Amino acid sequence: MFFSSALLILSSCSKNTDGNPAPIPGTTTDVDGNLYHSVTIGTQVWMVENLKTTKYNDGSSIPLVTDSIAWINMTTPGYCWYHNNAAAYKNTYGALYNWYAVNTGKLAPTGWHVPTDAEWTILVAYLGGELLAGGRIAWYRYLGYRYSGIFRY
Repeated sequence: MFFSSALLILSSCSKNTDGNPAPIPGTTTDVDGNLYHSVTIGTQVWMVENLKTTKYNDGSSIPLVTDSIAWINMTTPGYCWYHNNAAAYKNTYGALYNWYAVNTGKLAPTGWHVPTDAEWTILVAYLGGELLAGGRIAWYRYLGYRYSGIFRY
């Protein structure tokens, strides 16, 4: 409903590496207690599930916005659910976050972050370039991974 085409980018996180050895894929939880799995693709570790937290990693709440006109006019952080239906879509799509929520730097679980353009470029290149990357992500899904793009620190 609201910017659904931006779902992958805005609810994606990656793991921080900070020059340390590549972390071992595993699981993590957000402050709401949602469980996320990770997968290594090339040298990067990505969150498998789409982000669905309603709170920042410091525990403060992210405002839920259910009115589409309010969403369009927002200049402050917020999130919504696809078709305003968390029960039906939370586990499939995760939450949809606006730029203001993403830009706080507190959206991803501790130790994770929303990937930079450079990190996306590395992923796309590893997967064979823009023409092949989407199909290869689909292949990861076929193998049982529900790739979200959340990047591990």
